[in-house]
Amino acid sequence: MQDRVIGVGVIGCGEIAQLMHLPYLQELPAFRIAALCDISPGTVDKIGEHYSVAARYSDHRALLADPNIDAVVICTYDHGGMVADAIRAGKHLIVEKPLAFTPQEARPLVEQAERSGLVALVGYMKFYDPGYEIGLERIAAIGRPKSIHVHDFAGRFDRYGKLYTQTRIADVSADLLAAGRNAVAKRIEAALGPDHAGYRDLYHLLLGLGSHDLAVMRGAFGAPSGVVHARQTGPNQLLAVLDYDGVPCLLDVALAQYEWWDEWIHVHGEREEVRIDFQNPYFRNASAIVRVREAAGETASERVIPGIPDTAFRREWLHFADCILAGAKPRTPLSGGLADLDLAVQIIQAMPPKRL
Repeated sequence: MQDRVIGVGVIGCGEIAQLMHLPYLQELPAFRIAALCDISPGTVDKIGEHYSVAARYSDHRALLADPNIDAVVICTYDHGGMVADAIRAGKHLIVEKPLAFTPQEARPLVEQAERSGLVALVGYMKFYDPGYEIGLERIAAIGRPKSIHVHDFAGRFDRYGKLYTQTRIADVSADLLAAGRNAVAKRIEAALGPDHAGYRDLYHLLLGLGSHDLAVMRGAFGAPSGVVHARQTGPNQLLAVLDYDGVPCLLDVALAQYEWWDEWIHVHGEREEVRIDFQNPYFRNASAIVRVREAAGETASERVIPGIPDTAFRREWLHFADCILAGAKPRTPLSGGLADLDLAVQIIQAMPPKRL
């Protein structure tokens, strides 16, 4: 590995940047926080003071023009245009999911990144979860599954806040924020088509909470051969049946108010079952837990492989450094983000028509 430190610009200084990305960028010797950017001047100044970062911007294009920036992490609401700008500026990048809001927006980004030779990752941090890695090994050992079940009802998103100090300064116009969200909504409606534009919010659920589930399925089984069935089963809930070359996969995603984290993938084989239970993504040093049920002679055996005390976000940044400095092959390239967007659209369009 080369003896140099990677200067990172953080674009978007909201929750995920403050809770996960910035602390690891400060901690890991391969990186330094070279600049910050946010549309909230108060937030970027407060975070800049906390991390002693002098280069502060309100326009991401100004940050990308900074010669001290080698790479960026994009943590804003709307990612696609910033990914294109980062590639054009010659910066390595991690973009939080989704890569973009529609496949049409994402497709040229994949092509641009591949031509550029830059390291470009989608922030699918579960790929770097050591428990998920162990679970993939156990799933591969099963051979051809008989069925797959992916379940994500998540849990409360307001409990972990007390674990962290977070800066929230309300100095951005509500009209500006609403205009950005309305523009995104129009693009999503166009991508889904008039017969399915009424599922816009459900599509958002797939791109948000459900995006990691689409990704972990792809990491374990590749792309499905088709969507057999899809239905909206509640205001923020959907159920789909996917076909993996004849193996059925049940996907159910919903927003629930549990006091626990409820996200898992359960794979049934001919003689063995493997289940990966994911932890709350905002809990540091807590990786997924793998449960295996198998034969022990003529009886059954159940064992638990506990999660390794490490954080997926930290391992994601270590991999990013390895890609830039040592030429490692990216594990979560932009092409995976595009594949998941394509699948999300297929799931929505497999539902009964629902116009706005």
